[in-house]
Amino acid sequence: MATHRAAVLSVPDHLSVEARPSVALASWQVRLRVDLAGVCGTDLALLHGHLPTPLPLVPGHEFVGTVVEIASSEDEHWLGQRVCADINNTCLSRREETPCRACRLGLSHHCQRRDVTGIITAPGAFAEEVIVPAANLFAVPDGVPDERAVFTEPLAAAIQAFEQVPVGEGDVVAVLGTGRLGSLIAAVAQRRGAATLAIARRRDALNRLASLGIGRPMCMTDENPRAVIDELTEGLGADVVVEVTGTPEGLAQALDLVRPRGTVILKTTCGLPAGGFDETRVVVDEVTLVGSRCGPFNKALALLADGGLPVEKLIAETHPLDSIARALERATQVLKVTVRPR
Repeated sequence: MATHRAAVLSVPDHLSVEARPSVALASWQVRLRVDLAGVCGTDLALLHGHLPTPLPLVPGHEFVGTVVEIASSEDEHWLGQRVCADINNTCLSRREETPCRACRLGLSHHCQRRDVTGIITAPGAFAEEVIVPAANLFAVPDGVPDERAVFTEPLAAAIQAFEQVPVGEGDVVAVLGTGRLGSLIAAVAQRRGAATLAIARRRDALNRLASLGIGRPMCMTDENPRAVIDELTEGLGADVVVEVTGTPEGLAQALDLVRPRGTVILKTTCGLPAGGFDETRVVVDEVTLVGSRCGPFNKALALLADGGLPVEKLIAETHPLDSIARALERATQVLKVTVRPR
């Protein structure tokens, strides 16, 4: 039986590269050669056991690859195509005749039978190959290099925040946390016309935010974010605050910045409970809390193709698969790390 190399998380904090069998495809699946994979905060939460999931698992859910094998003739047009893939594997993905209620209601990202590539049960892209549903594939335009295409999944998640809570001219949006995802969220808000404040913990984050064209990055050690927001809103508060700190304290910080009847969008998946949650404040100020997760790959690829968002500038380092442990360690120290398995 053919094998491929993959990074396997067997227990928290133990990730090792090993040979795995290249299993046969189901009728609805395709096999991809992984060309480039990205490391994100969810991978780190999985590594350290902060986001519980069944183990063993091959992590990695941000990726671009090339289709090298299909199981069904109806998917023949995908052979040789460079693609990204939605990571939610659902009833619809598996072409099931009787979908679950969530899928029937159009809530396929919340499929009651889903697994998630690189996060829940389904092996991910920290490997030489990955198997995904053909129905989840999106073609990468020729003009989008791998270094840009690898941002499709996180950029889709960034776009989703403002699909759920539309923003535009006249809105004040504060993005709390400017790591991998927060930087993309701030860039999307800026492109949609909102007055955007990207709030970082460290000054070195400001340069990368400027490279994405974000209008008002600030560092919490240098400026008082609430004071800046008050200048823009006559003391009322931000219309929308997006919480992407990666910490359980982020929600309390967001509530300090949002206006009455404003909206806090929660994007953190640190897997830990929020401490000191002020439910009374949410009720009195009538704040709307919105959880936001995966988003539209087609809109992300269109944004990447237009060339106006140079996300590849966020990549600090690229590592081979054999250095996956080092890659994840470095991802705690620099903004964006990618892995090239082959």
